[in-house]
Amino acid sequence: MSFWRLPASTALPVSTLLISLACSSAPARGRDVFLTIGGGGTPSGNQVSLEKNVLYFQRVLRALDLADLRHDILFADGADPGRDLQLIDPDAQIPPANRLLAQLCGQEDGVDDQYRTHEIPGLRGPSTRAEIERWFDETKGDLGAGDRLLIYFTGHGGKAKNQSENHMHLWNGEKLTAKEMAALLDKLAPEVEVTLVMVQCYSGGFANLIFGEANPEKGATAARRCGFFATTHDRVAAGCTADIDEENYQEYSSFFWAALAGQKRLGEATPRPDYDGDRRTSFEEAHAYALIHSDTIDVSIRTSDALLKAISKTKAEGHDDLLSADAPKEKLLSAATPADRAALHGLLAALELEDGWTAEVRKLADELKEKKETNDEEKGKLQSAHRKIAGEVLKALKLKWPEIGNPWNARVTEILTADSPALLAAAEAHPRFSELNQLHERIAERKQDSLDLQRRAAKCQRFLATAERVALAANLPKVAKPEEISRYHELLALERSTLAEPPPPLPNTGDTARRR
Repeated sequence: MSFWRLPASTALPVSTLLISLACSSAPARGRDVFLTIGGGGTPSGNQVSLEKNVLYFQRVLRALDLADLRHDILFADGADPGRDLQLIDPDAQIPPANRLLAQLCGQEDGVDDQYRTHEIPGLRGPSTRAEIERWFDETKGDLGAGDRLLIYFTGHGGKAKNQSENHMHLWNGEKLTAKEMAALLDKLAPEVEVTLVMVQCYSGGFANLIFGEANPEKGATAARRCGFFATTHDRVAAGCTADIDEENYQEYSSFFWAALAGQKRLGEATPRPDYDGDRRTSFEEAHAYALIHSDTIDVSIRTSDALLKAISKTKAEGHDDLLSADAPKEKLLSAATPADRAALHGLLAALELEDGWTAEVRKLADELKEKKETNDEEKGKLQSAHRKIAGEVLKALKLKWPEIGNPWNARVTEILTADSPALLAAAEAHPRFSELNQLHERIAERKQDSLDLQRRAAKCQRFLATAERVALAANLPKVAKPEEISRYHELLALERSTLAEPPPPLPNTGDTARRR
């Protein structure tokens, strides 16, 4: 079975249809290949959620009857039996004395971390530059016109002043920039259809892989590439956690794959979105589904967003009729594609602003920003007070156990075991210990409040970005060159491809029917 197909019954403008037909004149469908790259740069940065993302993707392929296709996986240290994976076992017992000193010393992060080797079957090798380069060198001759490659990266990322230098973190502290990834993709025949799904922080910088050297100033490449990214080039992404409970996972690819497979991480069935009514779920629709349903800090983008920003405008001399994100609701909705229209409606519903529009969303975003600033200011005051009292308690404990000032002192092990009851009793007897615990709880509440505000604000940013996207697309015929418009529609056709053919039957759900 092949993976992804262009929709057979999508309603397209005549110009788009002609372009799609031209694209479809390529040789018959050939090989279908998956490449998954994952893991952190070190054991302490290689959270168990990254391993579970790879395992979930394997389950998605099985659910879609694609598991027999070639799927090469490069993860962390590869086949090395060393402990390369970080996790937190909720059943593990952390000695109270250890937790106490971690709190007093401001070193609670990592106090309950554990490590094991990863458990990903069918691995090709480690996620290193050499192994990635070797993969492209060995595979470039196997892939040609009609072949398709999907690259999934689940790991960490970094940003740079120049977006082409945004990078993927690889094993042992290595990195691979967007510009370097562009060079690797250039080794493939330009007719090979490449789709990228990347969930690292600052992943949006890789949306520029549709341009030469991942640089918008060099213009769009002729290569057939598209991609979907957890967040913009300048924002961190959600999802990396040492928590072993997948029920708590909230990250972009969880929603993206669930939409395509109709199956959530724990096996629960979920309706597959079909915003254009063609009874298929495209990558574009999976992306819109993630925008609507993901309750994270992510502001996810796709390659056509990057192209639109490069070739279209909302303001131009001699054009007074251009749309902007602040255009009337009816105008933008009528100009939107079914997937973008669904995203706009869905995000308004999530924000409880069904009767509002851009102005109301901007107002809410400003209010959320102000609330977060106030919350963070209060959190800072609480943390300052906590540090002061923690220092007082620690100072009192050092009078009896001075060795705890250096965790490497040989006597510390004895203090944390044999002297543990006495240490805890002395801390609890301190006159400000109860106040310290209350501050600890209040700080945790403020952190959660801050996260909740960021998640809600992210939905505002997703809405505003989608509204701008619709305006830029509507303005294309007035401000872009014919060849740029053609390139945009070619890219849209790739983004509207599907993962499996034929897909499972789709029920008639709210996500299926929302095409207002």
